[in-house]
Amino acid sequence: MIVDERGEALIGVNVLEKGTTNGTITDFDGRFSLNLSSKYAVLVVSYIGYKTQEITTNGRTEIKLTLLEDSETLDEVVVVGYGTQKKVNLTGSVSSVSAKDIQDVPTSNTASLLQGRMPGLMISQNGGQAGKEDMEVRVRGVGTFGNNNPMVIIDGVEGTLSQMSDIPSADIESISVLKDAASAAIYGVRAANGVILITTKKGKAGKVSVNYSGNYTVQKAMLPNYVDAYNWALMKNEVNPGTYDEVALQKLRDGSDPDHYANTNWLDEVFRTAGMHQHHLSVSGGNENTHYMTSVSYSNQEGIMRETGAEKFAFRSNIDSKQGIFNFGLNLSGNKNNVDQPAYVSPSGDTSVMRYLSWFSRPTVPVRYSNGHYGYVDGSLANAELVKNPMQFINEGYRKDETWRFNGKAYAGIDIIDGLQFKTSLAYSFNMNAVKTYKPKELGRYDAEGNELKIPGANNRLEDYYWRETTWTNENILTYNKKFGLHSLNVLAGHSLLSYSRSTTTAGKEGFPTENIYELDGGSKNPSAIGNSNEYRLQSFFGRINYSYADKYLFEANIRHDGSSRMPKSNRYATFPSLSAGWVFTNEAFMEDYQWLFGKLRFSWGKLGNQEIGSYAYLSSLGASGNYYFDQGKDPQTGMVSTSIPNENIKWETTRTINAAIDLGFLNNRIQTTFEWFDKKTSDILMQLAMPNIFLGSLGAPYQNVGTVRNRGWEWNVNYNDSKGDWNWYAGFNLSHVKNEILYMGGLEERISGQTINRVGEPIGAYYAYQAIGIYRTEADLNRTNSKGEVILQNGVKPKLGDIMYADINDDANITPEDRTIIGNPFPKYTYGVNLGAGWKGFDLSTFWQGVAGIYRYNWETTTDIRGNFTDRWLDRWSATNPNGSMPALGNTMNDQFSSFWLENSSYLRLKNLEFGYTFGEIPKIGVSKLRIYFAGTNLLTFTKLNNWDPEKGSGDTRNDNYPNARSFSFGVNVTF
Repeated sequence: MIVDERGEALIGVNVLEKGTTNGTITDFDGRFSLNLSSKYAVLVVSYIGYKTQEITTNGRTEIKLTLLEDSETLDEVVVVGYGTQKKVNLTGSVSSVSAKDIQDVPTSNTASLLQGRMPGLMISQNGGQAGKEDMEVRVRGVGTFGNNNPMVIIDGVEGTLSQMSDIPSADIESISVLKDAASAAIYGVRAANGVILITTKKGKAGKVSVNYSGNYTVQKAMLPNYVDAYNWALMKNEVNPGTYDEVALQKLRDGSDPDHYANTNWLDEVFRTAGMHQHHLSVSGGNENTHYMTSVSYSNQEGIMRETGAEKFAFRSNIDSKQGIFNFGLNLSGNKNNVDQPAYVSPSGDTSVMRYLSWFSRPTVPVRYSNGHYGYVDGSLANAELVKNPMQFINEGYRKDETWRFNGKAYAGIDIIDGLQFKTSLAYSFNMNAVKTYKPKELGRYDAEGNELKIPGANNRLEDYYWRETTWTNENILTYNKKFGLHSLNVLAGHSLLSYSRSTTTAGKEGFPTENIYELDGGSKNPSAIGNSNEYRLQSFFGRINYSYADKYLFEANIRHDGSSRMPKSNRYATFPSLSAGWVFTNEAFMEDYQWLFGKLRFSWGKLGNQEIGSYAYLSSLGASGNYYFDQGKDPQTGMVSTSIPNENIKWETTRTINAAIDLGFLNNRIQTTFEWFDKKTSDILMQLAMPNIFLGSLGAPYQNVGTVRNRGWEWNVNYNDSKGDWNWYAGFNLSHVKNEILYMGGLEERISGQTINRVGEPIGAYYAYQAIGIYRTEADLNRTNSKGEVILQNGVKPKLGDIMYADINDDANITPEDRTIIGNPFPKYTYGVNLGAGWKGFDLSTFWQGVAGIYRYNWETTTDIRGNFTDRWLDRWSATNPNGSMPALGNTMNDQFSSFWLENSSYLRLKNLEFGYTFGEIPKIGVSKLRIYFAGTNLLTFTKLNNWDPEKGSGDTRNDNYPNARSFSFGVNVTF
């Protein structure tokens, strides 16, 4: 019997007695029978996609053999737009991962499995809230000022990043990323930011296979270190002298009065060690004509922040059948997600639990007094408004957040003549989110003696929010695949229609008589309701031609003609072409003596579009506002007024890409490497240019196609796979570099937004702030001068020792906002990933490392408003007794300004995943064909210069307000019956 690494029977495997022509193939159960010339004969077993093996019979009459996948062969099939191609024939830039790379990594978010695994794909997990992980996904950089998310295709139907994140990894067969125009132009106006193609598993001919996989995970938050209450009080005294006298400081040291002088570790109170368990059950099988795969999954994840978590249910059913010249298929999937989070405030963001921790919760205040009331003041503070107790806002209120998704696709095809096929499909997608949020009357605030410092709130409020989205897609595709001697021709022509609609409704009421009624009818006052809807249509014509000669000369052309209701009639349709070519130079006659080498050159050019620009910017929008009097004796009436100026000449944003690459394979492709260079230029980016109010009044500026952005870079990866005896091992490495640059903004040279700037010649969102050049440590520092000999002031005031020293950019001897300059780049200089693994008999060990280099992030903490927690880096602040401290003195508002002082090198290398497992052989007594147990860990090690903060965060999180990521440890099992 011959099976694969999953224990599933392999059909049609070639079995040959070595040195003879005596051979056979395996049947549907993977079994074979062969009369041998000797009981010590050697069998040669070969199968496409698997490594050829030789085995000596040694007199045995029954043999069971497991074939190992030869995943590195260049004949492997890669999923591309509307089909598949052999990797050896690819001329575009496509990266892929297979099921075996990701299926056993425990995670609540499938998108995180791709992090660092493919060059050119940059993924950052900016927050780890259960059920709402903040994943930022970018393909070869940021190409526009608006939406930069890639297009997601799941089993041929457009989806979303959140939908991708909810697919159980055990359901995934492969994931491909289309990075250049040659590979992505077939998707036209939706492909400018790259395309991610996900293919789910299907059944195989053979006996029924039942597979269960499950794991239990322990998660621990990755958190900063805060100073204790005593050191915090010393800091407070430096800014507000006398706040804590010696008696109070002693109580903070010895803990003798916890009601008035506590030592609260708010991180320990808000966060917890959390559990997660996941389960997946699938049944698959079929015969030579019909295949099926059905799966159900369940996961329950406690959040590392208290009162957060997520529960997910999902199902999937894939059926395909071929009857004569006809073939049919039906794909169905759906999921239901329940997400828990506090009702009063969100877990992360500007007004959140995380902001309360860093800004409003001092460690000298207890969580609760001994009288049971929530803590708000300590022995030095009487104003309860200055502190917010995170635990109260976590525990109070009610919130129910539910999401439903359903996706269905039915298709049918016919083989018209040899090589010519027609296929039609109809897909439907439904997404709905319902959130019910109840905020009770805010509790009164008290001191430790029970005195009321703030009366309870007067109002409670319930708010219901509904969001619904539906998409219909019809596609009709004609393909022709034929070989003529050394010529191979593949032609595709297609037409598609897409209809999208979305609506939202929010309704609320106040005045509920009790705090446990969660229906709007229970409210008695201040009703409110708002709602909106949006829809668009997309019609497309597309085609592709692939031609190869003698597997040496490769050519591909793609074209798509898209028309969308998001554009005015004059520019509604646009055409997106691409051309690519490849040369397998090692198939030339002059390379016959170099059979150990494989080499291919690739080149591509093409255009892509971006329709994620909002809807109907070419139309004038109206709003219900303004008072109109139709009768002097009556009340004014609300009327409709214009809210924006239309531009009927807008058109699609267009991305032109050029890609050049070389693929090499050594030692029969045990070592493979690829190097790619690309130039990606996006033109006609929509922007709202500033216009004088005399023209606009209160109206929004019109959109215009005036921006141009370029991303240039390169990618390199190398992989090595080998085996000997019972050992097998592999190593892989990928490295990417992208340079982002604004080329044009409609005549504008720059546009400043807070501490970032868009400036021609610089990257999008460059950091714009003061350039810190040190700390004033000596009297000589205080007397530093500009080029004219003038002493440099800060906002007209002479600085003090311990203050941050800034560069006087305009040389006017006064540090003001005009001295701000570009101080850094929000994009990494390099991204990379490393795979290392080995196996021996049934044991396997794999590690995956992910990192970025040359990246900077703000980690700002105030130096003047001492109210919230502070990290322990402040223990090394400047003082008269510590003049060389790494942190500035407290109390100067200029130190609070955004500057390069707070911009830290956040480069890191992280052990993203480690897995160690053992696979048992067949256990017939209990019907098990395969059993594997494993241990896995995520985020186990991080090497970085950054202290206290997680380096993996978004550039906009200046105050570390995002929900933290977690380190996890998992134990799991996979069983196949």
